[in-house]
Amino acid sequence: MQTVARITQALLWIAIPALTHGQDLAAQSRDSQRVTPQQLDYYLVQAFNAPSSAQRLALNHIGIQGQQSAEGFLITSVLESYPAHRAGVNRGDIITAANGQPFHPVRSFNPSSGSSGAKHTTPVPSELSINRGGTRITATVTPMFENLYDSFRAASAASVQQFNSGNKVVGYVHLWALSRSSNDLISTQRLFEELAQCDGIILDLRDSFGFVDREHLELALPAGASIDIDRPLGWLKTITSSLEDLPGAAYRRPLAILVNARTRGGPELLAHELGKLERIVTMGKPTLGRIGSYTLDRPANTADYQPATETLVDGEVFEDSGLAPEIVIEFPIFESRRDDPQFDAAFNQLMGVI
Repeated sequence: MQTVARITQALLWIAIPALTHGQDLAAQSRDSQRVTPQQLDYYLVQAFNAPSSAQRLALNHIGIQGQQSAEGFLITSVLESYPAHRAGVNRGDIITAANGQPFHPVRSFNPSSGSSGAKHTTPVPSELSINRGGTRITATVTPMFENLYDSFRAASAASVQQFNSGNKVVGYVHLWALSRSSNDLISTQRLFEELAQCDGIILDLRDSFGFVDREHLELALPAGASIDIDRPLGWLKTITSSLEDLPGAAYRRPLAILVNARTRGGPELLAHELGKLERIVTMGKPTLGRIGSYTLDRPANTADYQPATETLVDGEVFEDSGLAPEIVIEFPIFESRRDDPQFDAAFNQLMGVI
């Protein structure tokens, strides 16, 4: 039970202090409904909910997401093409120190961060001390100054790959961010266009965040598809009026969709809706059901989560329930390993049907 509790907590929210083992998931969820500038997740939430691009708070960062642990900062994911990725930092690594000081994902690179964001300073290389499965290693990284909205978008574009196996080609894209801006919708469509000739595609939505709109559904849903949402709140209010008469110009070959406990908001609904099709399979670990919205409180310098507890998706409450993937694949976050069993399973699944 202790191991299960540790893994569940590690997959929850960025930089939320570890809870006692006796607390259940509901208690953990309540504690994670407010984020502050001392948490990396605050800058993600703030950037996606800012009224304009000019109001998105930037910070010096290395392209990681993770969870504070007793020993240091446990990495849950690494953004493609960002400093940590280029330095070889892996999921499951625990960063214990930066330049000899205890590591913190915000303060280590932004000692004076506050309500107005971090200061843009000249990038300085930092030496990270890392515990990788009990082995101590070091990595040198140079932070970059950027808001996480732009970082997630750039990582999505950098994630696109194609894998050849015999005469078959499997495409891969990690949609880290979903937004409703015209530029991003066009960019997402172009990512799929790059993979249009693949025999199958792995759509990675693990650790993804953001909103969903009809153009995202157009990627794979047939004409006439729609989402059945009752009593929508927050950003969901806009989606119900924009889903009529999908054109159906969609990718029509097999898809394997990867999700986990940090697949939040729009990506959860996207996986839920696409997973209804027989040629599309959802794989990985269950999502938590986080389709509510955030309220930015500038005076209090917080972002408060408003759960969509009254909203029904296909007649059922989705909040705190989430999506149970068709195929569950274990990938404990405390295992530091170079392979990815969830990706491998998705690849094998597609090769078995294409």
